[in-house]
Amino acid sequence: MTDLEVGKLEQIGRTSNTDYYRLEEHIIVAMPRIGSFDTGETARENVSFQTNTFRSEGTPGVVVVFFDRMTGQDVDARRVYANEIDPQWLAGSALVGGTFLGRAMASFFMGLSRPRIPTRLFGKVEDAVRWGRKCLADHVKVLERAG
Repeated sequence: MTDLEVGKLEQIGRTSNTDYYRLEEHIIVAMPRIGSFDTGETARENVSFQTNTFRSEGTPGVVVVFFDRMTGQDVDARRVYANEIDPQWLAGSALVGGTFLGRAMASFFMGLSRPRIPTRLFGKVEDAVRWGRKCLADHVKVLERAG
């Protein structure tokens, strides 16, 4: 399953190209609008929304991004997602893609950008959520050791 019945989820906000939903505690879904293109400006808007969501809750979280819905992403957007995410508040980013274009964009992003947080591509949302839970548990362990 690469899609999600978002009608059953609580919408927690939106940016100019993405709708956000609560999947479970500490995990949110980023659902880009179909056909959207990500730029440096929209990427900053999305990173800000994600960071502020978890900061307001006082705990780090994971974002599950449905890459298949976008038509593309420019170099500035890739730089923002790679360099401007605060690992204190985002423990991981799970990219879900089942189409050839979605998987190609996600692979291209991860291959060139080297994100500051754990980032992985999945074909099924269930696998992405399972991995997200593990990222959260690992993140808490790191914070406890640093603490």
